[in-house]
Amino acid sequence: MKIKPIQLFSLFFCTIFSFFLPVFSQTQQLPVTINADQINYMQQKRQIVAEGNVTMEYKEVKIFCDKAIYDAEGNKAHIIGDVKIVRDGSTAYGQDVVYDFNTLEADIKEVEISQPPIYGRSNQIQKESENKYVLKDGYVSTCDLKEPHYKLVAKKIIIYPGKKVVAKNMVLKVGDFPIFYIPYFSQSLKDESFPVEIIPGKNSHWGYYMLTRWRYSLDEGNKGKVSFDWYQDRGVGLGINHKLESQDYGEALIKYYRIQDELYKLENRKELFDQYPEREGEGNLEDDRYKAQFSYNWQPSERLSLTSELHKFSDKYFMKDFFEREYDIDPDPESYLLATYSFDNSTLSLFAQKRVNRFFDETEYLPQLEYNFFRQKLGKSKFYFESIDKLGNLRDTTVDSGETDDAFRIYSENILSYQDRIAWLSITPYAGAYTAYYSRNKFGRSDIFRVAPTMGVTLHTKLYKNLDKSFTFFGQKIDKMRHIITPEIEYTYIHDPTVSNDNIFQFDEEDDLERKESIIFRLKNKLQAKNEKRIWDFLYFSPSVEYRINSEGGIGSHFDNIKADLEIYPIENISLNSEVKYDVTQNAFQKINADLTFHSRDTIPIAYEDEIKDESRYSVSLGHRYYKGQDSQGTLNFTYNLTPKLQFRNYIRYEYTDGDLERQQYALRFDLHCWWMDIGLDFDRQDEGGKDMTFWLAFRLKAFPDINTGFEQTFDGAKSSY
Repeated sequence: MKIKPIQLFSLFFCTIFSFFLPVFSQTQQLPVTINADQINYMQQKRQIVAEGNVTMEYKEVKIFCDKAIYDAEGNKAHIIGDVKIVRDGSTAYGQDVVYDFNTLEADIKEVEISQPPIYGRSNQIQKESENKYVLKDGYVSTCDLKEPHYKLVAKKIIIYPGKKVVAKNMVLKVGDFPIFYIPYFSQSLKDESFPVEIIPGKNSHWGYYMLTRWRYSLDEGNKGKVSFDWYQDRGVGLGINHKLESQDYGEALIKYYRIQDELYKLENRKELFDQYPEREGEGNLEDDRYKAQFSYNWQPSERLSLTSELHKFSDKYFMKDFFEREYDIDPDPESYLLATYSFDNSTLSLFAQKRVNRFFDETEYLPQLEYNFFRQKLGKSKFYFESIDKLGNLRDTTVDSGETDDAFRIYSENILSYQDRIAWLSITPYAGAYTAYYSRNKFGRSDIFRVAPTMGVTLHTKLYKNLDKSFTFFGQKIDKMRHIITPEIEYTYIHDPTVSNDNIFQFDEEDDLERKESIIFRLKNKLQAKNEKRIWDFLYFSPSVEYRINSEGGIGSHFDNIKADLEIYPIENISLNSEVKYDVTQNAFQKINADLTFHSRDTIPIAYEDEIKDESRYSVSLGHRYYKGQDSQGTLNFTYNLTPKLQFRNYIRYEYTDGDLERQQYALRFDLHCWWMDIGLDFDRQDEGGKDMTFWLAFRLKAFPDINTGFEQTFDGAKSSY
């Protein structure tokens, strides 16, 4: 077909005009590039009408639609039909949009918004600035389906892309069924903790229960969660955890929880003592039960740091009854204030500790000043010096008693050492003394001085052996191995202190000092493996034995403790870690800890919020715990991914002493597209006999997985590497 000159000119003019539209706008207007199947310019109205596969671009903003009417005079656009607005990873969808390129504000009707992991829909949305969307009569969800499994509905929802979502008077709905009211909602898009947690269950101490947590975020420096818990047999518990963060004044955490315990009321005392017989005769059994906790950390300068904690409880059983996991970690947390100033080669600290719960024994420091001089070389010599000096008022307190043991103490530990090498042997002899002053002792005598000289020497060397013969172990090829052996002999002598332990208060470990003379033989072994893919520590084994010389108690010289640490990492999915302590004099093990962890090589694809990961089909962790005089335990932690949508988890703790299962936990996790649903059963053996069964149900959103269901235990398994 032959094109006439006038047609060619018109086509050229329209193309050039569509790309250089801003030339016809006012000088202050921003350039907007428009592409479409058909573009018409309306000269008198100073408008562009674009239709068919329309694309409008301004800096990082792209707009796609069926039709757009661009007003060059006002630098605005009326955008119609399947509108899509993309900016900084966020996407908004609508049918009828007015977009202002001057202010970057958008007024959208029938809108859908995609800001992973947040998706939303509303009748109308306004883009008030580059970083602010306002949804009216809409909802948000982490479910990207057209009809989401759940949604958070409100009259007005504000989205700050990449930062947070804020709303008032919000309702959580599963499908169209409302299940939870949230007066104020604020969810950080950088935080993996969803604002609402609901955990129902049942056990013998609480009956049926419902634990709920509502997280809030006032701003980046003020956030926390409110607890509202219902216990069928105990009442209603209310609590708050609030965290304050400031670049100038550090971090603080405030925890408060209170419950009017129905079981502790006077009319229910028989039921209380039937359930907890050990509490009969105990004082302080008020039904108004609570905890108040505070912690603070601040580093005003690179050298100065401040740390403090406060723990106040209504009674000694409160944490065990309602916060058992925290109680297991630390049954008697201490309240203190610590200020530390760091010098180049030393630190100066002020430590104050005061008992706030009369039902615990505790040593009080009122206060104590400590100066720690780190091991430093003296000039250009081979001599080194280190010391620790402490002075303070100390007091021992007794449970529910006003009786105390107190004294002013000055304690000093000074060590002078020499470091040299004789051929292949490293030698480090040292000498020093432990000295202390007490204003009085337990018999009322004043001004007690105590001295205990000490001396010793350490000898060690390193030996190497390369093994170049290749072999295969557990299916893993090993080309080379390097054996590093470090034999070490350590001699220690502490002279009899001038005042025995029986004559002074035993405030802490500095007061427990007695004659000691021993030799420790230690043999450190490390095997490093290498193949074409990697180099790793295949094995670490460090046995040691202590020989006591002229030991007191009529035993004489003898071998005392045998210790051994063993770690094996033959391949990436298997690890073994163990430690053993054997008392030769008693011919008995004092401690045995061992963990074996195995992950299958067979993998299965598991869907997360924005990706699919290949996870081991199953993993097994076996543990053993033994401490002389305490229970001996065996643990099993097992996880099996039955399908990409279904996971089984199991935890068992067996008490060898009682021949019984102390704890059993079983859980199924279902993948429900945007969340995981966990269903679990716990069986705990009670002190008074019998089993306590707890049933719980929890939902964990994939987009915000950091929700504690209470299933995870203290078992950590073996280390993954050395």
